Amino acid sequence: MFTTYDLLDDVLTLRDMVDRFFDEVSATRRRVEFPYSNVYEKDDDIIIRAIAPGVSSGDVNVQLADNTLTIEMNRKEDYADKPYLRKEREFGSYRKSFKLPYYVDPDKVEASMNNGILTIKLTKHESVKPRKITIN
Repeated sequence: MFTTYDLLDDVLTLRDMVDRFFDEVSATRRRVEFPYSNVYEKDDDIIIRAIAPGVSSGDVNVQLADNTLTIEMNRKEDYADKPYLRKEREFGSYRKSFKLPYYVDPDKVEASMNNGILTIKLTKHESVKPRKITIN
């Protein structure tokens, strides 16, 4: 008995395999690492706001090196001695770095924590601020 070979079936199978591959790749690239942050510019400042629910200011470390700001935090488990009925929050140590678009003044960095929101204010360094040049 002879069976027929259908090239179209193979092409459609290949297309489905490629579609599944790109769906998986794009799903993994969309993940944003904790702490979730917003970065914006206001006048001569860069403002970074990162959410840190359940993290105390003593468990946060902010460092500025070269042109990179790094936030490290430790979110401690709140029910270590009790079993969970459902657990959706992750606990542990987290680290996130931001490459800054220009140099900032390391002496003018301000950080504060309020209601689980870490706010960091960085001011442009004088050398990168635009200057008015007078014409003679």
